[in-house]
Amino acid sequence: MRRSVWPQYSNACRSAVQSLLEAGGSLSAYRANPQVGVEPRLNSYACRFERQLEMRMKVDYAVACSSGTAALQTSIIATLGRPGSSAREIIVSPFSFSASASAIVLAGYTPVFADVDVQSGCISKATVKKAITKRTAAILPVALFGAMHDDFSSYDLPVISDSCQAVGNSVGLRGNVAAYSMNGGKNIPAGECGAVVTNSKRIADAVRYMMNHGENFGKEIGYNYRPNELTCCVAYHGLLELVENNRQRIALAEILTNYIRAEKKLRAYIEIPESVKFDGSHVFYCYPFKIRGMSRSIFAKRMQLRFSRVVGE
Repeated sequence: MRRSVWPQYSNACRSAVQSLLEAGGSLSAYRANPQVGVEPRLNSYACRFERQLEMRMKVDYAVACSSGTAALQTSIIATLGRPGSSAREIIVSPFSFSASASAIVLAGYTPVFADVDVQSGCISKATVKKAITKRTAAILPVALFGAMHDDFSSYDLPVISDSCQAVGNSVGLRGNVAAYSMNGGKNIPAGECGAVVTNSKRIADAVRYMMNHGENFGKEIGYNYRPNELTCCVAYHGLLELVENNRQRIALAEILTNYIRAEKKLRAYIEIPESVKFDGSHVFYCYPFKIRGMSRSIFAKRMQLRFSRVVGE
């Protein structure tokens, strides 16, 4: 029996990548512009990807970069600047990939962990309120597993959203700026790629300055965070297919949910959190659930055995 492999790439994507390779050249999409930092060449895949992302996410500006971590780090510095002597702390979730906190450290700030809500796994307005002090510079919530985090706009603090796991989420931008990831396991699988989205021209321009070492512009010390044309080509085609791919993820998640609820033996051990919804506000980078009554390792072995029997049948 042939097993399907994730990710799958469309024929259009494969053809476009082949054309890029056959054309030769450096595969760099960027040119220097003293007015806005580096910007993608017109009609390059980097340019097409950014314009398509702006349209899909309903934002004014999108800047492609080399990874979700790069997007987070540059978003922090572009929004807050370098840390001063007082407000040096950023409130973040402890339940996330390591980059949520390490990007804060790389930007020169100190991560402060707020507790997470038991249902969503995300920090909440209630838990963040307890962590805010005069040293707090910003809030960095994480959109976990594909579901969006709370709206923190009621707090008088910048909100830098780690939306790396929620590409295509129907909630869209929730904060001053958001970072997305398009690595091999995400909803847009492009190997390694990231993007910053915002409605602030100041933030978008600052990210562009930083992603090319800050060269020639004298604005900010920068980094080599440019993506290449191959990466942007794969990401662009993945973005074109995102709506349908997310629709399939949601449909499969609903089938799995109904299966769990219908199976008495599974219901005894699996609790589905309230954050699991099928209205587009959850795009299921992962399918989250809680295990009761047995260890994670034993549960995994039993599910593996059960799955192998189903496949064998």
